[in-house]
Amino acid sequence: MNILKMICMAFSTYSRIPMPQVKWEDKNAEYVICFYPLVGLVVGAAEAILLYLFQSKGFPALVFALLALAIPILISGGIHLDGLIDTADARHSYLPKEEKLRILKDPHVGAFGVIRLVLYLILMLSGLLLIAEQIPERGWELLTYAVVIPFWSRTVCALTVVWFPKAKKDGMLQAVTGGKQIIQTLLLCVWGVAGIAIFLWQIPIGPEWIRIPVWILADALLVVRYRRMAIKEFGGVSGDLAGWLLCMLELVAVAVLIPHF
Repeated sequence: MNILKMICMAFSTYSRIPMPQVKWEDKNAEYVICFYPLVGLVVGAAEAILLYLFQSKGFPALVFALLALAIPILISGGIHLDGLIDTADARHSYLPKEEKLRILKDPHVGAFGVIRLVLYLILMLSGLLLIAEQIPERGWELLTYAVVIPFWSRTVCALTVVWFPKAKKDGMLQAVTGGKQIIQTLLLCVWGVAGIAIFLWQIPIGPEWIRIPVWILADALLVVRYRRMAIKEFGGVSGDLAGWLLCMLELVAVAVLIPHF
């Protein structure tokens, strides 16, 4: 195994960040999903820089919210929003599983996909605007959240990809999970613990800490619902469904972040 190769493969697969060309090898591909959270760390760093600039330069809240919304799309290339759109179209077709899986791979966009995308962007933008209003009072706390949220969300999403049944027995998702579940889980749990540790280290002890159990519980409920939906309607998870889950995880994180204790 070559860790640098696996990191390059992860960033090449899940982001638009230029990476050195490496040969796709099965022994490395099996661990690519373990480095998926690092893409979230880059997204989080970019969001944190934006938040710092907003706090120091004082440009309009709407500009901050729009840029904060755009950053993960630009870095990921929009692959997760594509999953959100495809999942919405497939679910609202109300067809058998085989037909829903076919719709996931259809390059055309349906009405329900557009509707769900617009609704998602409106909710995210509204949440980011509300958060922008709190930056003068909670700048350091929000800076920590900006780093942790994309990192944590991708860690949770990767764990579901590793452990949940797959809709298909071949393809990219199967290639990047392979059969090393225990090792993959241990590595991903290390990332998850690191995310929580960063939060606890940077946020002073106090009412703000209540967000951690609320956040974890909300994510757990979402993951349970996601698993039930994926198996019932699609026979298992897929790359597009994982994209839907990531969008929902980050929407939940923004919603948990808004109240000011």
